[in-house]
Amino acid sequence: MKRTTFVSSALSVAFLGGNASRALAQVAAGAPSLPSFAAGVDPDNVLVVIQMGGGNDGLNTIVPWSDDGYHRARPAIHFAENQVLKLNDRIGFNPALKGLNELYQRGRVALVQGVGYPSPNRSHFEATQIWETASPDRPQQYGWLGRYLDRRFSAGAKPASLFEAVSLGDALPAALVASHVEVPAIGALSAFGYNTGRDLASKQSAGVLYDGAKPGQSPYLTLVAQTARDAYHGGDVLRKQTAEFTNKVTYPPNGFAQQLALAAKLIGSSAGSKIVFASLGSFDTHAGQRAQQDRLLGYLGDGLLAFYQDLAAHGLDEKVLTLTFSEFGRRVAQNASNGTDHGTAMPLFVVGGRVKGGIYGEHPSLTDLDHGDLKFSTDFRAVYATVIEKWLGRDPRDVIGGAYPSLAFV
Repeated sequence: MKRTTFVSSALSVAFLGGNASRALAQVAAGAPSLPSFAAGVDPDNVLVVIQMGGGNDGLNTIVPWSDDGYHRARPAIHFAENQVLKLNDRIGFNPALKGLNELYQRGRVALVQGVGYPSPNRSHFEATQIWETASPDRPQQYGWLGRYLDRRFSAGAKPASLFEAVSLGDALPAALVASHVEVPAIGALSAFGYNTGRDLASKQSAGVLYDGAKPGQSPYLTLVAQTARDAYHGGDVLRKQTAEFTNKVTYPPNGFAQQLALAAKLIGSSAGSKIVFASLGSFDTHAGQRAQQDRLLGYLGDGLLAFYQDLAAHGLDEKVLTLTFSEFGRRVAQNASNGTDHGTAMPLFVVGGRVKGGIYGEHPSLTDLDHGDLKFSTDFRAVYATVIEKWLGRDPRDVIGGAYPSLAFV
C-alpha cells in the first residue's frame, strides 16, 4: 500500500464517520469503472431511498377492501370500504396516505405489489441486511448503493462533491457501505462536522494542525493537510452550500418531513447530492397497530407531498426518483394484541416527476398463502435493477448480480 493512500484514507474516515480498520484494509481494493451514463439517462438524476424500518404491514397500507378474507382475518384492525382511498374496485390506500394519494392521482406514484424474495427471512437485522445488500443467499460486505458508487467512481477517483451520496441519520446504513467511496451520515445539519473532541482546546489544536501545516515540512504533508482541511471544514462547507437553497413550502412538523426538507436542500444546492438515504420508523406493530401505523403512514404521505411540491417549485421534481422499502411485511391474520406479526411480501412505492404512475403487479392472494403469509410475485432485486439501469444509467448486473426483469415504472 502506498503511504499517501494510507494517510488519505485514515483522515477521510475520521471526517465521514466510517470504520477506520475497514477503510484502511480496503484502500488498495479497486473496482473497474463502468461506462458513462447510458444513452437517454440524465446524469443529473437523483435517487432518494426511504427505509420504512420495522416491517411495514402491506395489507393495511394497500387495503384489499373488497376481499371478504381481509375483513375476516382482521376483525379489529381492518378498514371499511368507506374509509379507504380507492384505487380501483379491489384495493385502496390507507386513509392516512392522503398526501401520497394526491401524488398518485397526478400520475407521480408507481405502486409495486407483492414484493419480496424466495425463502424470506423474518429477523429484523438479517432481513434489513438482505434488502440493503440485495443478497438473500449469502452475506455481502457492501451495500447495493455502495457497490453502485464503487463502480461509478473507480479507485482513486473523487466524486465532484463531498456529499455526492449522504445518509440522513446518525449511522451509515448497510446500503451505502462501499469499498472505496466514503459516504457521510448527517444526523443534524447544525451539528455535522469533523469530530475534533469536545473541549475548545481540542478544536483549536485541530485548527492549528490542519490549517497551519506547512507542506515543505514533509513530502507527504501536502496531501495530509489538504485531506485534513476537507475533513475539518466539511460541516462549514455543507452549511454554506445548503444555505443557498430556500425551501418554498412548509414541511410538516415531524422528524421525517424535516429529513426531506434537508434532502431538498442537498439536492437543489451546490452540495449536489445524487443519492440520499432517509428513514422512517418504527413499523414493528405487534400491538395496537392502527394508531401507530396510521400515524407513520401519515408522516410518509404528507412528507412526500411537501417534498415534491418543494422540488417542483424549484423545477427539480423531474430529476428526483424516490423509492421506499421495508425489511418485510406482516402476517395476514391479526394477533391477540390487535397487531400483526412478522410476515413476508409487501408493496413499495416509486415516486417522481418522470415516474410512469399506476399499479404494477397483482395484489397477493389472501387464500393461496405460505403458512399464513403472503406469497411474493416481484423480486425486490428486479426493482433495484430497474432503478440502476433506467434511472442511474448503469449495468445492474455489475451491481446486483444476475439478471432480473426490467419493470416499466421508469
